[in-house]
Amino acid sequence: MQEKIIKRAIKLSYERFKPNKFQKRYHFAVAFQGNKPILVSQNNPVKVSAKAYKMGQMFNIQTYKKFPFVHAESHLISNLLDKYNYISQNWSVVVLRINRQGRMLLSKPCINCEKILRAVDLKKVYWSIDRYTFGSYNGNLIDLEAKETI
Repeated sequence: MQEKIIKRAIKLSYERFKPNKFQKRYHFAVAFQGNKPILVSQNNPVKVSAKAYKMGQMFNIQTYKKFPFVHAESHLISNLLDKYNYISQNWSVVVLRINRQGRMLLSKPCINCEKILRAVDLKKVYWSIDRYTFGSYNGNLIDLEAKETI
């Protein structure tokens, strides 16, 4: 099942991928309930965000209070809390990083986003390492190329 949601997250992220001259990389986070995507979020390193500041206050993250720019993962959690008022441990999250040229790169959540993901008790978190390889909290690598190419 994890391969299926990762492939779906890749598709959803590339559909939203719109390169511009102000951003070098684009992070996307997609939440799934089973195989169904329930929310997609994206980073914004250019615009200050009240939601980022709120997440900094909620989870006591000084960096987000001082530099309130949206990270895809924290924005996803904020939007999930706004929409559902809770976070289910059964949900999965896939995080992707795409550079301006459209290449998928390492997107392991930063220490602050990881703190938020662990605080809300999400255990099924996957992140891109490259186009075909994804990591997870349990240490397993998911190799999409071995299964079938995207």
